Amino acid sequence: MNKQQVRAFFLFFLALVIIFSKTYSDESKHQNALKEYNGIGKTSFISKSSNSILDKKNVEENFLGEINVNGIGLISIERTKFPSDLWKNSTEKVLSEKLNSIPSFTLTSTNKIFKRLLLVDAKPPLNSIGVKNMGYLFLLSRIDKLINLGAIDEAEEILNYIKEPSVELMKRRIQVASLNGRLSKTCALANKYPNFKGMLQFKIICLVRKNDWQAAALAFTVGSSLKQFDEKEKKLLLNYLDPDIETNSLYNIEINDLSPTSFYLMHGKKELIPPEILPNKYAYAFSLLGIPSKIRIKSMEQLASKYVVSANTLFSLYRSSLIEDKESSNDATIVVMQLEQAFNSDSEYRKLLALKQATEIFQKKKLLVHLSNEYAHELKNLYYSDDKRLKDLAIALLSLTDGMTNEFFIMKSSNPDINCLIDIKKKVFIKHETDSRLCELVKKLNIEIIKKSFPTNRTLDAQMEKGLILLESLNLLENGLSTEFEEVKLSLSMLTKIGLIDLVNEISVELIALNTLKKLVRNK
Repeated sequence: MNKQQVRAFFLFFLALVIIFSKTYSDESKHQNALKEYNGIGKTSFISKSSNSILDKKNVEENFLGEINVNGIGLISIERTKFPSDLWKNSTEKVLSEKLNSIPSFTLTSTNKIFKRLLLVDAKPPLNSIGVKNMGYLFLLSRIDKLINLGAIDEAEEILNYIKEPSVELMKRRIQVASLNGRLSKTCALANKYPNFKGMLQFKIICLVRKNDWQAAALAFTVGSSLKQFDEKEKKLLLNYLDPDIETNSLYNIEINDLSPTSFYLMHGKKELIPPEILPNKYAYAFSLLGIPSKIRIKSMEQLASKYVVSANTLFSLYRSSLIEDKESSNDATIVVMQLEQAFNSDSEYRKLLALKQATEIFQKKKLLVHLSNEYAHELKNLYYSDDKRLKDLAIALLSLTDGMTNEFFIMKSSNPDINCLIDIKKKVFIKHETDSRLCELVKKLNIEIIKKSFPTNRTLDAQMEKGLILLESLNLLENGLSTEFEEVKLSLSMLTKIGLIDLVNEISVELIALNTLKKLVRNK
């Protein structure tokens, strides 16, 4: 055996010893760390509810020996419409299971409310004693949901609070870093952790970033020998370490089958062909592309529909895309151009046609609220249009925004649904014979709240699991505009029961407006 072979064998053996010893020592260290876990840096950016948890010492906290980080978030409870005891009466296990089962929403209002729930900083739920990941189980579920929504920046911000993350939280940090490409901080933490599934791949990426190619190659060799990678991961890592090695099978890998780390390996080296339905977490990565393109626009539209991207960001992309490549522009970019040209013209008929077309296209994309917010100023100029159809269309779209003016509140229409939207917005709940079932229900619930006659029991109210009820109310609206009336009625009644009448009105306005707009667009 020559010197080079001896040296290679020695390095291989040494790597095995280091990996195994590191795995066992780090695993035991992190198990002990969980018992002493101080969870979060005491930064002034944490809202009042988290600070109260940090400052307040009671028997339960002393018994658990750790700070409960389940309630931490980015938005203080005071800035929301949610009750302060949102999660207080529920257990983390029940809330976590409920969050994990929550479907994808189609209404902008429900997506907006749900995202706010994931980000709110509130009193934490009750710990589920004896359950794995006790004390941060609910936090894990919220981070998972944020990642799946494509809200990667928000997930990263929450994770940055945790100064010494557990293994489970570290796994999420790796996912986030792989998706947004900001790897430095997570790479710095990586060596402190055992090689759980996915960690060795990430460590190899970190070694390459440091230009330590020999160590990366050795780690790959050891990981392959220990069967820490499946065949797909081996091919991706091998191609990442040596781009000259081409394997046709890489092009056949489905994005849905990729972990975030594997996605990073492939996205960084190859032109991925995304599927028709792109997971939001990967849509986030495609949205970071430097130039306007169809896939970037599609990704931004998906993120906007989940209330991750603002209307202004999306419409700026439409405009820049049209400038960059007029020939391959998609339907939305063309419609935006035609709508803006129509708004600048003196022809009301042209405005009506362009607005109808834009409404139809953006309703299919579930982005009507974004359209309304982007052109709120132009829509307000149509208040006194001589064309009744154009005026009704403008009012219905404006009802989806928060920027109402006094002129809006004195509007009237021959369309009862338009009048209902105006009534709800100006908080006038007089019943009319022409009111639809939904309009009648919303007015009834508001009157009951005003009269304080909604059935309530103070003892029961103090024990009510408000967050769980809110999640179930949103769950009932899974089908959006296609939701059966009885399920809508139950959902809105439950929200009223826990005092969230503002959310009742927000959801109802969107449902009524969407139905009205469908009719208005169909009418010639």
